Amino acid sequence: MARLNPTALAFFCTALLLDGCSAIKLYKSELPQNLEVISRVESVEATLDIYRVGNQCETEYLGAVALDSDILKLGIATGQASYLVIGFASSSFWGNSSSYTSYDITLLPRKAHRYEIAVSYIDEIYNVDLYEINQNTGKKRELTDKDLQNCRQLN
Repeated sequence: MARLNPTALAFFCTALLLDGCSAIKLYKSELPQNLEVISRVESVEATLDIYRVGNQCETEYLGAVALDSDILKLGIATGQASYLVIGFASSSFWGNSSSYTSYDITLLPRKAHRYEIAVSYIDEIYNVDLYEINQNTGKKRELTDKDLQNCRQLN
């Protein structure tokens, strides 16, 4: 199970408090690990927020994990849309400033497939790539992002 380090937790709390939230819910899953996040992040704290998407495109917050290791493996439900938000937060205590930017992914995981998200944040530039890998054939293909507003196309 992934854990937030103290620095990531501080940034995460700040971001949530700015949004009017008062608590952090860590993502926990007993599902088979079918999502791998490969991250290369410099000078910011990165997090992954995970939401379940319902049939009417409503979201249910499931929790968050810090992207503080090179590879993070998680289990997300297959056959049901997920909304994933990768957040990048930076703060300067002495400069009394902070910034936050995010990248959203709406995904409908399929059985017999696993998913890979390659995340980087280097020199104030971020990049996110999403791949689907067929577990039977090993074939890997890049997926295009789906907009949450068009989530009915997923279900």
